[in-house]
Amino acid sequence: MGVINGSLIELPKKGKAMIITDIHGNLTDFIKLMHIWDNFRNENNHLVLTGDFIHAMGKDDDKSIEVMELVRYNFYNDPNFHVLLGNHEWSVISKITIFKGGNDLNSNLESLFQEKFGSNWENKLEEFTDFFKKLPIAVKTQNKVFISHAGPPKGINSIDEIVNITNTGYINNPKLFELLWNRFGDYDKKDIDSFLKTVGCKAMIVGHTPVKGTKMIGKNQIIVSSSFSKGKKAYVELDMEKKIKNAKDILKMVKYID
Repeated sequence: MGVINGSLIELPKKGKAMIITDIHGNLTDFIKLMHIWDNFRNENNHLVLTGDFIHAMGKDDDKSIEVMELVRYNFYNDPNFHVLLGNHEWSVISKITIFKGGNDLNSNLESLFQEKFGSNWENKLEEFTDFFKKLPIAVKTQNKVFISHAGPPKGINSIDEIVNITNTGYINNPKLFELLWNRFGDYDKKDIDSFLKTVGCKAMIVGHTPVKGTKMIGKNQIIVSSSFSKGKKAYVELDMEKKIKNAKDILKMVKYID
């Protein structure tokens, strides 16, 4: 069982962690991954979903509500099922919408709620918004892997800043914004190394940027795309009992879905 320390989940040096990213309302992919989790699940193993499980990025078949309901159920009923906040969930909390291909994704989500819940849609959306506010921001494992939706943010001086990162709220919070939104280019390889040293880690796993399954940034960061990707779809079976020197060690733990 993980220890929740403010906005940070700390996982023990025991078992494995299945890390999945960026479902974006794709119920088919989510169910495939949950079938894998059903076979992977035990008292020592964990699942980490790194956020962005809503908003189908302009696709017609947007199953964001169905995915949200499953995510929320597992979050509350399985202590080893961990869900992090992504920038798309943040957009619902902050009411700062995201546009993709000219589509207002929060407006699209509201339409789905209206279709499913009728006159009660606003109450239902508020229930999920409150759920999003309960989500942690990052995971740190005892074998020194840092897991978040995106980032790293710049100017972090200690791990305590991650623990307390939402204390000042979700808007006008630059470090939180960078941890949820930063892509490579917003930061460089030196920024990754500096951040990891500050938080006491050796490697970093993020989603957020669609890639062909995985992409290495330098030696110490790996980007993973589990559903919304540029081709292959991957997840990580992180062995938390193995020594991790850098993200290259994590590449050996990558798995793919059809």
